[in-house]
Amino acid sequence: MVLLRILFLSFGFSLSTKIHSSENFASYIPNIEVARGSWGQVTIPEVKKVLDLTAKQLFPSTQKRNWDSILVKQSNAGPMVLYERGQKGEYIVYLDTHGRYWCQYVFQFAHEIGHIICGFHKENRKHLWFEETICEVASLFALQSMSKQWKDFPPFPNLKNYADEFNKYATNRMNENSFSGLNKFHDWFRQNKDDLVQNPMDRSMNGKMSSVLLSYFTNDSFSWSACLHLNKRKNYATQGFDHYLYNWKKNCTLDGQKNFVQKISKLFGILLPK
Repeated sequence: MVLLRILFLSFGFSLSTKIHSSENFASYIPNIEVARGSWGQVTIPEVKKVLDLTAKQLFPSTQKRNWDSILVKQSNAGPMVLYERGQKGEYIVYLDTHGRYWCQYVFQFAHEIGHIICGFHKENRKHLWFEETICEVASLFALQSMSKQWKDFPPFPNLKNYADEFNKYATNRMNENSFSGLNKFHDWFRQNKDDLVQNPMDRSMNGKMSSVLLSYFTNDSFSWSACLHLNKRKNYATQGFDHYLYNWKKNCTLDGQKNFVQKISKLFGILLPK
């Protein structure tokens, strides 16, 4: 069993490395189209370049191919991904930004990508706070990854120095919602779990948890592929959070994914059966 677990971990790491080091991302990243709108002083091709690069920070890590396309539109009513699909079955994502505020594009788009990866569902209200937190992690993860990617392969050669801005943006977000100590996380969660259910999009609480969860996602090559199974088999209808995590683990197909869920569960003070 230990040998098999090591083999799975090695396979996941090597596959993830191979995907990220390859020039050919086509089958791992959805086609992204940007609709005309009130984007301000920026061109559609510029926006698409940044969104494509953002997608490359997350989708390949799921190790899933052939995603449905994403149509991105500008909005002044807040970023969101719609439950309803477009006429061609594409996801529809709205971003509430404009101009060349690239950090905002990355932060907002990565959050909505997080929902897509998690298999978001309109009936997921009981545990929506957890999915929202994962999406906040996706934003921080993408910003940090983008910083290095932009420095090595800037989409706009004259803006190579902009790479540091992504790290700064992520750091500022984490500082705004910093957590006083990991050893206090269990107590904090117990005290706030009912509020999380009632206010699943409380960005302060989502932010606190995401700052703790980020390292778990960054240091585990199975993290994003595990999220593909979060809401499968109507897991969103599960009542208790412990059962929600148990079903998430049960839905996972690889030992590495199950081990990741086990670690996340332990962080929340929930011990799942082996």
